[in-house]
Amino acid sequence: MSLETVQQFLQSVSDDPALQQELTQSLQADNDREAVTQLAAKHGYTFSSDELWVEVQKRQSDFEARQAAGELTDEELEAVAGGITPTAVLGAISAALSAGFMTAPALGSALNIKW
Repeated sequence: MSLETVQQFLQSVSDDPALQQELTQSLQADNDREAVTQLAAKHGYTFSSDELWVEVQKRQSDFEARQAAGELTDEELEAVAGGITPTAVLGAISAALSAGFMTAPALGSALNIKW
């Protein structure tokens, strides 16, 4: 159980469209952070919801720092240009869960993310 495991899970989400769909469904749960943690466990990634939260906050902070510096990743540029992508969802958790992102508040509202 570590932040590295959270990072591995989020990378898997960005690489796997089926997992992205499962993640999107998990984000609709009342306790979405726990639902995402359980989804990760189902796929062999063991970490706590607190560890997930730490990584999400770190990624959001990194995103905001890049944004303030005027830097955007290809995925962020795509999200701005054409809407939410799978990478944007991870970004919301991480930024994305990562998998698809505008600003955190806007994305959280769009996906009904409670954390």
